[in-house]
Amino acid sequence: MSEITSERDVAYHLYVDPDEVPVASLALGMLISDEAHEPQIRRLAREVLHQLAAEPGTGGILTVGLSPEEMKITHTAVRLLLNDLGHGQDTERQILWRILQKLPDEHAIRAIELG
Repeated sequence: MSEITSERDVAYHLYVDPDEVPVASLALGMLISDEAHEPQIRRLAREVLHQLAAEPGTGGILTVGLSPEEMKITHTAVRLLLNDLGHGQDTERQILWRILQKLPDEHAIRAIELG
């Protein structure tokens, strides 16, 4: 686990398959550029990106420890990219759906408030 993860409250472990890492990273990168005026959102997204850059564990699965706020940012980034992609990008859309299915449901995500 990274130093960032050990210094904060991890509420959820997201298990990311190797083909999901670049798509999740793209979603978070796009959120960072879209939210240039929101330093907290950019910071949280960068913390998750840092974890996505780590070496995967056994079987190529990467475990990303998310705080509640990082979980909300990750969900938001994945959802936004999913909504932006066209039907011609079915592979990426399927990967984004898989990531969303690994996260808590939308009601739980909405309940998380960013400090």
